[in-house]
Amino acid sequence: MSNHLFLISVLYGFSGIVYFAIAIRGILRRNELRIFDLVRLMYSFVYGVIPFVLYWRESNGERNLYFYDYGLSGLTRIYIMWFLSIAVYGLVNLAYYSVRKNSGSDISNISDEPIDVEVFGRKLFICGVISLIIGFITLFLWTSAYGSLGAFIRNAARIRSSRGIIFNRFAFVKQFVRILPLAFYSLLSAFFYVRPKGIKRIGYIVLLVLAIVGNYYYFMASDSRITIIFIGLAILSISIRHRKRKNISRYLIFAAVIGFILLQATMLADSFTHYVRFGEWKSVNEGFINNFTKEFRFIVSSDMKSIKAWLSGDLKIQIGNDLITSLTSWIPDRFVPFEVPDTLWKYNTKMYGTYTGATSPSSLVSTCIYEFGLIGVLIYPLFFGLLIGFTEKFLWSKRSETYADVYYGVLAGLFVQMVSHNQISSFVLALFPAFLYFLISLAVDRLIKKKEKPAEAAPIMPVAPEDDEVEEGYRRYDRYFDDPSGYEPEDDE
Repeated sequence: MSNHLFLISVLYGFSGIVYFAIAIRGILRRNELRIFDLVRLMYSFVYGVIPFVLYWRESNGERNLYFYDYGLSGLTRIYIMWFLSIAVYGLVNLAYYSVRKNSGSDISNISDEPIDVEVFGRKLFICGVISLIIGFITLFLWTSAYGSLGAFIRNAARIRSSRGIIFNRFAFVKQFVRILPLAFYSLLSAFFYVRPKGIKRIGYIVLLVLAIVGNYYYFMASDSRITIIFIGLAILSISIRHRKRKNISRYLIFAAVIGFILLQATMLADSFTHYVRFGEWKSVNEGFINNFTKEFRFIVSSDMKSIKAWLSGDLKIQIGNDLITSLTSWIPDRFVPFEVPDTLWKYNTKMYGTYTGATSPSSLVSTCIYEFGLIGVLIYPLFFGLLIGFTEKFLWSKRSETYADVYYGVLAGLFVQMVSHNQISSFVLALFPAFLYFLISLAVDRLIKKKEKPAEAAPIMPVAPEDDEVEEGYRRYDRYFDDPSGYEPEDDE
């Protein structure tokens, strides 16, 4: 058994190296960082690094997973999942390049785009300020049921797992609070466009700090530590998009360092939030590898459980339920006239045994199986790849719109998240603040255009000729008909 687990670890490790090399080669060859490049890098992490580390530890006799089966049939299923992870990777790439193969458009090098930098920066600044105001107002509305923001934060873990002790009539307002990250993206983009100096620069920095504070409180109140990675990646992608130097290779090392810091921050987030809530530091002296294992073991566990459920006939296809929860995700529960089914992640969690309220996510490959069964490994990746390809084409076609830069960061974070935390309803729900920002940007665009519209010039009215001019015209007319051959037109002064 241990030999098989070690071999599986090596196979995943080798696959991860290949995925990583392909992604880096594409970035350097095109000298740009597309959303799909980030997705491929994340895939090398989720289906390369993580299973390599976890199965290597399992081969040494450790047992860290929520679910495992290392009998002959269980090991066979793990080999099958490794093969399926390769197939999914290939199909996602195939679908993506079927859209982008004839497109040489670069959506990540902002300096080449034909826009008015001052006007664009002003629009982003106004959108960012409005989004920040909405975010703070709705943050306090959302948390008001508990009397104070601090009291809400102390109960955040309980609220997140649907075990809150107080009825919150403003619970759905949370979806408006999620505009706070977009407020930061907008202000950051405006800063990069305008490059302000002096007093103006100080004003921008103050607003960026306020946006960071707002996002900090949102993070504490939502108790979602994984958002650290994806918000961080969105900020990183926007920053690289506005890089001063054309050569992207110098920025990749910096991006790798930031990525490692985000990973470490995610793993330490529980200890930090525990300290903020209760004033005591929760020890995490187990080492980096142990913390890494605990943070990402759900990926390997969900893969094992999904393939076993399918092969044993216990799996209930979830695509119908997932679509229903997606279609109702923007509507408060009290206004939905029927009982909404369990989310995919709740179903995945119940597959492990007793459900306590918290959910365990499923990754891309396991979601393929949960949604459609084994045939989902062919259907779902094609849809995912096409969606990324068409999204990039859309962003390129709308690069001169106010929301394009912010959407680039938002969708970069969302698509990367869908590799490790894949659920259609979560993706659709995450688009709500993006839609809200879109409405704000439309209003700002219309307001600025109306303000800058030049005054219409008064119409030029025809002037009637004087009587002397009329008589002279008649004389010219008579001379022409008396002797046309000798007529020469007179020059008017």
